[in-house]
Amino acid sequence: MEPMQPGYRRNMLTVTAILISIMAALDITIVSVALPHMAGSLDAGLGEITWAMTMFTVGQAIIIGITGFLSRLLGRKRLALIAVAGFVASSVLCGLVQNLDQLLLFRFAQGMFSGPLIPLCQSILMNAYPKEQRTRVLSLWVMGVMGGPAVGPALGGYLAQTLDWRWVFWVNLPIGIISVLLILSFVRPVPPRRESTDFRGLILLIVWVVSLQILLNRGNELDWFGSREIVFLGITCATFALAFFLRGALIGAQNIINLQLLRDWNFTACTLLMAILGSLLLALMILTPMLLIEYYRWEIVTAGMVIGGFGIMGLAGGVLSPRLGSLLGIRPALMIACLFLALGWYLFSRINLYSGPAEILLSGALVEFGLMLAYPLLAAQAFANLRPEQHDEGAGLFNFVKTLGFSFGVTFVEILMYRGNQSNWNEYAGFIALTNPGLGGFLGGPGIEPASGMAGALLGAELSAQTSMLSITHSAEILMLLALLSIPLVLMLKAR
Repeated sequence: MEPMQPGYRRNMLTVTAILISIMAALDITIVSVALPHMAGSLDAGLGEITWAMTMFTVGQAIIIGITGFLSRLLGRKRLALIAVAGFVASSVLCGLVQNLDQLLLFRFAQGMFSGPLIPLCQSILMNAYPKEQRTRVLSLWVMGVMGGPAVGPALGGYLAQTLDWRWVFWVNLPIGIISVLLILSFVRPVPPRRESTDFRGLILLIVWVVSLQILLNRGNELDWFGSREIVFLGITCATFALAFFLRGALIGAQNIINLQLLRDWNFTACTLLMAILGSLLLALMILTPMLLIEYYRWEIVTAGMVIGGFGIMGLAGGVLSPRLGSLLGIRPALMIACLFLALGWYLFSRINLYSGPAEILLSGALVEFGLMLAYPLLAAQAFANLRPEQHDEGAGLFNFVKTLGFSFGVTFVEILMYRGNQSNWNEYAGFIALTNPGLGGFLGGPGIEPASGMAGALLGAELSAQTSMLSITHSAEILMLLALLSIPLVLMLKAR
């Protein structure tokens, strides 16, 4: 497919791709701050309601990797229409549910319909613009892809607190209707091809992806491999994943996901880098709400506004990305992005329970700036050697690996926090004793007897907050190192 001529139709196609991507990406985080409201309304525990996030991720991960196959089977324009319409319909149904089971069912459907949206938008833009303009247009598109998760907590907190948690789903309705009209008007049709469905590959893919996602989401809760359920999921995942990849290597392009694309080192390296660096941003979206709401005791709306404020620097990174890439080249530009990510996480590791909004904003803004600097460069560089007819499949595989990376990143942060809290509590609780002279000074202000129950409750709350704060800062230090360790992978890229 030839690039489009500059003008109104190409500009409107770009607007269409960005709007759809914002809608799809927004749902990654908009629900997170509304979970306590949802749990209370649906008579579910906080542990149960988190399955609403899990089911969305499972549904999305299953479909996102086979976007190329679905695009060939249905045609790009028809697939886009089906995905947007299904996403909007399932969003409306999520807002109408009366119990947890209904919510989990429709969240799974919502995740499945969201799967093709971002890969399709990426490949649509890749086909519409010539190579030399792709980084510039992808920098605009990335603002939607990564801006959605950034503003999601702010919007979700506002809707849940001022209206109703159901509006975090219903907000997709007007955006979806506009998206359907734009798709009908501006997306170029790509005719479907006669395709034989690789059902064996599809079954292998579904089993290992579903077992992996459930394992990652339930691991901490069930104490990992101390649980028979986790052991079973681990064996199932490893067996079916090995069978999927071995079979894919043998049959090549006939596999449900064409793994031959990974032979292109630039594509593989850019995809892995995106998974690693993207997980660093998603970690920020996990740790910051926890810090601001649970430990700083800020209002949900206030916390959401601070997190949304990270996006301002992110926009700057997206704007500067193509210019920096043209000026310095792909590898130096990506190294600078990794350094910004590392600096942001270093500053995050220096905060404490008495830090102000400015310190939180600066550290988070630097992390988002670094990622938005890197994403357009990686997205363009990954496709440098792919033929236009491979763009749909390449975008699906690129985003599939990115999604798996996000899942591993979230689980990694949860493990750091869970293990860190246990270790810190055990270490520092031993310093508390009635004979400790500092204890009397701490309790002397409130006038509480050291041996009283009130003293125990006060000390327990303070110890919990301080040990959790230590876990957050130690996690930030490890994430900083991960950003720095990404630089050798950057050096292995082949410059265009």
